[in-house]
This record gives sequence, structure tokens and C-alpha cells, in this order.
Amino acid sequence: MQIRIEDYPGSLDAAKTLIAARDSGIAGPRLPADLRPQSLGQAFAVQQRTAQVLQETRQDAVAAWKSALPSPEKTVVAPIYASTVAYAETGPVPTRTDVVRIEPEIAFELGRDLPARDTPYSAAEVDAAIVSARLALEVLGCRYASPEHASLPELLADHMFNQGLVLGPRIASPEAAPGSMSLTLSVNGVEVEQHAGFHPNDHPKAGLYWLANFLREQGLGLSAGQHVITGSYAGFLDVPANQDIELVYGDIGVLRVRFNK
Repeated sequence: MQIRIEDYPGSLDAAKTLIAARDSGIAGPRLPADLRPQSLGQAFAVQQRTAQVLQETRQDAVAAWKSALPSPEKTVVAPIYASTVAYAETGPVPTRTDVVRIEPEIAFELGRDLPARDTPYSAAEVDAAIVSARLALEVLGCRYASPEHASLPELLADHMFNQGLVLGPRIASPEAAPGSMSLTLSVNGVEVEQHAGFHPNDHPKAGLYWLANFLREQGLGLSAGQHVITGSYAGFLDVPANQDIELVYGDIGVLRVRFNK
């Protein structure tokens, strides 16, 4: 699937509208009709405008990305900003809601840049840029009160439901990220859910390989220090705020976190 950044007159105002909605923490209406992106290329332009505004006004840089192999039904690619990235080990993660919707993932950390260039990146080149992998939770949320009524370009412009990222402990190596594993969720030491987890692309790095070349084609790139998540092993899970959450990822590690409202 070929997507090219397609800027349009309403992209900056669309970005500012979505930033204001993000700041308020209150889901609202769809973008005004004259600001709505009409294509995936226009949606990605809104993402880039958002990144530009946040960097220029708040020095809030892109610290991570979410991505997945595109399908005919949807394309999942979005930047995640430093202000929304937390480390589970440093203490409670702030939240505005009583229930937090999360997705259990693996985050790959880059140790070197993968900048724009004319030739595609091979899987081996991307592998060589990865220095570690962590257990991670994507925090979900949408700026639209009725996302089911929004178009795919509108959802992509809104960063495909991303509200933030929680980074947990490192796993043994990036190669240890499995295609499938059991997931066990406990709250306050009591097991509440168990899942036979499967990565949606089978290969956990597949979305990263795609992302490196997608950004390359746009004249963009990935930077050392950024993390990349590539898909949930168990769809989404709803967990309570103000409780101790533990998620066991098969035999590769345990992520413990508390969301405080």
C-alpha cells in the first residue's frame, strides 16, 4: 500500500483542534467538515503537523511509534510523544479515567538512526539498529466521542487511538519477542484474566520493518532512542485505576504498573 504525505489547507487547524481535544481529556465531536482529511496521505499530514506544533510550542518530541503491517482495511502508523511515555518502574502513571484501556505489546528500542535514503532498508539493517526490547503497554483513547462514525483518515489523523505508552522491563533480547505467548493479568495480586496471546502479524518485527521503509519513502526516518510497538498480543484489556496491575508475558517477563487518577 502506497501512502504519500498529502498536505492540504486544513491540516494545521485540524492538528491544533486535535491537540486541544487531547489537552482537555474530553472526547468531543468529529473534526469540522472543512478540516477533515479525505485520504490516508492527508491524515498523515495532520500527524506531521501535530508533531511540528508540539515540538515547536512544547519541545515535545516524538519518542516512539506505533505501527503494523498495513491491510486493505486499515493502516496503523502514528508517532507517540515524549510527554505521553512513562516507565513503569518509576512509579504510578497518571490517568484521568477510572478504567484504563491498554494493549500488551513489545517495544523495540533503536540504538542508531534509520534516516531517509533512496534505497530500501533490509530486515538485517533494521535488526542491526535494534539494541533492546521491552515489555510495554499501549494506553488507548480517542479524541472523538463517537469514533465509530469517524472515517479511517480521521482516526489515523488522531493517531489511531494512541493515548500513550508505558515501558516495562527489558526482555533477554529483541529476538526473544515471540509470535505467541500466554498473558496473565492480575489486579492486587488476584488473577483476573488469562489469554492465549498471538501477535497480529505473527512476526513481532514485521511492523518495524515496514515502518522504517514507510518513513524513508516520506523523506523521514527513525531516530536512536525511539521505541516502536507493532501490535497487541491480546487486543485491548480494561484495568482499574488506583490498583496494582501485573501482566505476565509468558516466560519472558512481568510488567507491573499502577495507574493513579
